[in-house]
Amino acid sequence: MSKTLKVQRHEVKYYISYADYEYARHLLATLMQRDPHQKDERGYFIRSLYFDDDYDTSVEEKLDGIEHRDKYRLRTYDPTLDWVKLERKRKHNQFVNKSSVRLSKAEALQMIDGDVDFLLEKDSQSARSIYFDLKRKFIRPKVIVDYDREVYMLDYNEIRVTFDKNIRVNTSDLDLFNPDLETQTLQRPDTIIMEVKFNTCLPSWFPTLLKFDGTTAMAISKYCQGRMHMREFYGD
Repeated sequence: MSKTLKVQRHEVKYYISYADYEYARHLLATLMQRDPHQKDERGYFIRSLYFDDDYDTSVEEKLDGIEHRDKYRLRTYDPTLDWVKLERKRKHNQFVNKSSVRLSKAEALQMIDGDVDFLLEKDSQSARSIYFDLKRKFIRPKVIVDYDREVYMLDYNEIRVTFDKNIRVNTSDLDLFNPDLETQTLQRPDTIIMEVKFNTCLPSWFPTLLKFDGTTAMAISKYCQGRMHMREFYGD
């Protein structure tokens, strides 16, 4: 049986300075657990290959401030692995619903080539739902985004705080499984993306811990940043 995951959560994102990141990570390390998947205290590698249709609907809806929108991606934590995750991230304001299906490397390559019929053969409601989305929207691969993620977790309401760093992008070579893929820096190294994810609510004391001067929640999309980078440098 294919592994599936479907959750709906709050998701709030911030840009913070490197100094605020260092302050927050040291504080959270005393209150929360680090993600056991981290190879070291600074986190782990993530690579996402994002898909969109010929009209770049995911980009345009984001820029237009559409409240309900979908994103599709293949995600790996090591390009030498023989499996990836196919994810559909469905967002409505601060609420996020994520569907996930594990794919083999061969299936991922099929999807990149435009063949998604194999999804119907999986014993997975998420796979079938994503299949009909992909066929209806006729999406194709657009951009690879690499970054390093550091994660802190709390069991209460499944609170998860992440720090995304060293964000890089490739818009011309979409080889998801290339460990030597050349990438370009997407933003300044002293800028960190902090995400706070949780079910239902945060404890009353939690927001005061990570309240930085001049920092407010923002609608941040690494995919959209990567596509805008492509438009700026390549005229897409």
